[in-house]
Amino acid sequence: MSTAADLADAVSRGEACTDLDLTEARLRDTDLSGARLTGCDLSGADLRGAALDRARIDGGSLAGADLREADLSDAVLTGVDLSGARLGGALLGDTRFDGCRMIGVDLRGLRGLAAAFHLSGCNLQVADMQELHLKGMRIVECDLSEADLRGADLRETVFERCRLRGTAWRHARLGAADLRGCDLGEVTADTPRDLAGAIVSPAQAGAICTALGLTVLE
Repeated sequence: MSTAADLADAVSRGEACTDLDLTEARLRDTDLSGARLTGCDLSGADLRGAALDRARIDGGSLAGADLREADLSDAVLTGVDLSGARLGGALLGDTRFDGCRMIGVDLRGLRGLAAAFHLSGCNLQVADMQELHLKGMRIVECDLSEADLRGADLRETVFERCRLRGTAWRHARLGAADLRGCDLGEVTADTPRDLAGAIVSPAQAGAICTALGLTVLE
């Protein structure tokens, strides 16, 4: 199996696909619903508008893939390289990303309900997440260092043991967002404004006070 048509045929027959090399394949608007892909290389593939709902993708690569407007609802992606992938306008209803490499991924303009997808153990360094509606979402053990969350709705979002060094928060809505237990990186005089409304731990609050030049005494 070596062509996009072969892949679509295999998926339609309910067959699992392993170790396929389909780099830069043209799969726009292709029906891959329920696909089972293991170790497949779809780097740079054109999957715009493709149906990948209920797919199970283990390992392999979608680095640089165009997934804009794709339907990934109820899909589970485990250990997949999504670095530089474009997901603008994608449908992520109950989609799970577990242990995925998502460096520089573009998530702007996602479709679907807020908090409708799950992130756990993912590397989202320098990801573009501007203006996303993630209210009430739970993000677990993810690295969001230098990710762009400007203008995002993060109200009541829970960040569990996440790395948030150099994350851009300007104009994000952080009311009741829980940042306790996270690595906030360097705390500056701008931090109180950027994190206004968020829940922080006493230790984090102390670091913020220090950055402001305040001395806290009991």
